[in-house]
Amino acid sequence: MFFVFNKRKINSYLISLGTVAILFSISFMSISKKPENTIQTQASVQNEIFEPIFKSETTTKQIALSINCSENAENIENILETLKKMNSKATFYITGKLAKENPEIVKKIIDSGNEVGSLSNNYIHLNAKSVSEVRKEIQESIEIINKITNQRVKTFRAPYGEYNKTIVREVRNQNLEIVGWNVDSLDYNGLDQEEMIERINENLKPGSIVLMHNSAKNTATSLEGIISNLQKSGYKITTVQELIS
Repeated sequence: MFFVFNKRKINSYLISLGTVAILFSISFMSISKKPENTIQTQASVQNEIFEPIFKSETTTKQIALSINCSENAENIENILETLKKMNSKATFYITGKLAKENPEIVKKIIDSGNEVGSLSNNYIHLNAKSVSEVRKEIQESIEIINKITNQRVKTFRAPYGEYNKTIVREVRNQNLEIVGWNVDSLDYNGLDQEEMIERINENLKPGSIVLMHNSAKNTATSLEGIISNLQKSGYKITTVQELIS
């Protein structure tokens, strides 16, 4: 009787110990795998929430002028002359189509110390296109600009400032920075010089990226006054790449 009792007790202990051991092993395996799973999840989340650069986080009184050139090369040479006169620089976001049709203008932008970024190959709504179409638009634009300038395009701006996960992913796959803006001059609405100055001053901060357009009605003739106003306020005007670097 004593032996049977002890045998049952021993078996009970052994079963309990075995159960604990199994549970411990499962817990250990889960813990050892957790960091890897966590890293993958974090990396995935980071890729999904990546957003364009709208401004540089700096306290230095420096801003970037960014000029969208989508359909024609109108006023670009006049803008370059003003930038030189005012000892300032800008980034010209140009479509691949426009660059291909006006290679000499693109070269002048680079030769004068300014910067060229991609505005896609055509000025279209990329967020309405398929993955392959988005990829083609981005790749063709940078190939055209790279060939003309003998420099690697470093920044990209989507037409109309529209972004979705597909656009973000494809731009990042090309190792480009995605650049938006935090100050819109509204020059495309036909604002005159004083109206644009007021509009810019209302929203300007150190590190701001200002949006303008080469073919807007009053941009070329108002640029000197706009830059003069910024310089009097202590701002240095430079390219996007210099600002975000």
